[in-house]
Amino acid sequence: MKNFILSCFFILFSSSASAEIAIIAHLQNNQQLNQLQIQDIFMGRTRAFPSGEFATPFDQNELRTIFYQKLTTRPVAQINAYWARLMFSGQISPPTKLADDQSMIKMIQKNTGAIGYIDSKNIDETIFRILLLLE
Repeated sequence: MKNFILSCFFILFSSSASAEIAIIAHLQNNQQLNQLQIQDIFMGRTRAFPSGEFATPFDQNELRTIFYQKLTTRPVAQINAYWARLMFSGQISPPTKLADDQSMIKMIQKNTGAIGYIDSKNIDETIFRILLLLE
């Protein structure tokens, strides 16, 4: 039974870790960003898109661990420690967390400066713009 539970956990973890993540923005956002520029926005190193428009990043509870692993190649524990240091110094707050893909899509649709991420299986290019796919 123990081996069965461990096998199920491994399968679940490995399938979720391989999910492709789409970084999305408002449909009217015409920015061209590379992975490093997106990383700078989500890590608070820049607060604007290359055009100068204010960027508002949003995290998602369901995909946060996988997203930061793929975006930065660092474990989420390091990301959390990084944000804890910045918050303690009073410099900046981390991206607001949303519950799931649907919450993220709704927020992106309402805010032209928003940037977030969803599971690529929920891509709909008629309601938001895809900036980058993380595999």
